Amino acid sequence: MSRPHGLTESRIENLPPPRNGKRYDVPDGDVPNLFVRVGPRQKTFVLLARFERVKNSTRRVIGVHGRISLDEARAIASDWNALVKRGLDPKKEKERQEEQEELARRHTFASVMEDYIAELPDRERNKHVPQDIAAIRREMLDPRRNPWLELPMSEVRALHVSKLVKDIRARPAPAAAHVTFRLFKTFFTWLMDPDRQLAYGLDPDNPRNPIRDLKAAVLGLHSTVRDRILHKNEVLAYWRAADETPYPYGPFFQALLLTGVRKAELTGMRWSEIDWDEKLWTVPNERFKAGTQHLVPLSDAMIDLLQKIRGGLSYYHGDCVFSTTNGQLPVSVAGAMDAFRARVSAELAEISPGVNMERFVMHDDRRVVRTNLAALKIPEPVIDTILGHGKKGLKRIYDQYRYLDETAEALSLWADRLEQLITGARAEASPRAEAGPGGTEPPAKRRRR
Repeated sequence: MSRPHGLTESRIENLPPPRNGKRYDVPDGDVPNLFVRVGPRQKTFVLLARFERVKNSTRRVIGVHGRISLDEARAIASDWNALVKRGLDPKKEKERQEEQEELARRHTFASVMEDYIAELPDRERNKHVPQDIAAIRREMLDPRRNPWLELPMSEVRALHVSKLVKDIRARPAPAAAHVTFRLFKTFFTWLMDPDRQLAYGLDPDNPRNPIRDLKAAVLGLHSTVRDRILHKNEVLAYWRAADETPYPYGPFFQALLLTGVRKAELTGMRWSEIDWDEKLWTVPNERFKAGTQHLVPLSDAMIDLLQKIRGGLSYYHGDCVFSTTNGQLPVSVAGAMDAFRARVSAELAEISPGVNMERFVMHDDRRVVRTNLAALKIPEPVIDTILGHGKKGLKRIYDQYRYLDETAEALSLWADRLEQLITGARAEASPRAEAGPGGTEPPAKRRRR
């Protein structure tokens, strides 16, 4: 049997209408399974085949002649034939593709990022969720800074991220740019979960992290090692300023210096976490960076500070030690930091006229504690335990010793040294400094018994 000649546009135009209103099919002759189905009012391109390897052949409509050309119909038919060979139904594949495209249009960067933000509080070992969310909203979700908020997630490219981060760096805000880039990296890693790719309209057959190969150095971002430490007169100015700052902020800054713990660990401190008999504070695992329980021995100076705080609180005060909501919620100290820095600077100007106070942050307190513990010849494992630095490698598994007695002695020695720093600086300062900070005595020179 001879192969039918290929259809042409003119031949299709001249195909006669069906007799008795019954449609008939004319094969293309060039592309297998492609037919023109001639009806009373229109001619339709169809593919006639056994889809998904079923027993009987079925027609799938490609398009109406006049709305699509013969060449377009042949191209579609060729693609569909390839799907048929793989056992797929072109109709279902088209529906799936349209669904994916609709998902992609509906799931914009902004909407997907909101879903990510909603999950952040549930992630393990993330102790800085509020700061991360604030940075995301400030740098990524502000339409004044991000013009591609409504871009489908599937169309976000490395170029978009690169430009946004470079714009932040050029403000100039290099630290914010570095944080934003880190948050982008974490976000896209989260997005690459196969279930999320499907849910957000990404191509599951071609998973693609657009910034996988984007490096901080390419964006001109360079990590800086902070080495700020408060020196003798600065420590005196810090302690005086804290002593003159009302509860909860002043005592909080003093406790930060006495214990060396992280800000997030101290802001959430509860009265119920303190064992007064053992002079021990237990930081629960959900608030400790390493995700484990952390034990902090309390020096006599720290016990005195806590007792002074408790003595000034109302009977109905809640469990939070540092709070502006009568103990119901932990304090937020970020907003108080600028005022505290200004007060420290004023104190230093009075102690050492003409000396400018270099900017410091709360985390610098840990560097002060670390440096002075080293000067006291405290062994490295004990210092690491005080600062909450987890053991490395096999030690993390096999060495479960908690150095409780050693850390108690070290923190007591640190309280003594802090007293010496304050009194030594006071002796070299103005006559006003002959009194203790704020008119009270510095931490008492006592050892933990």
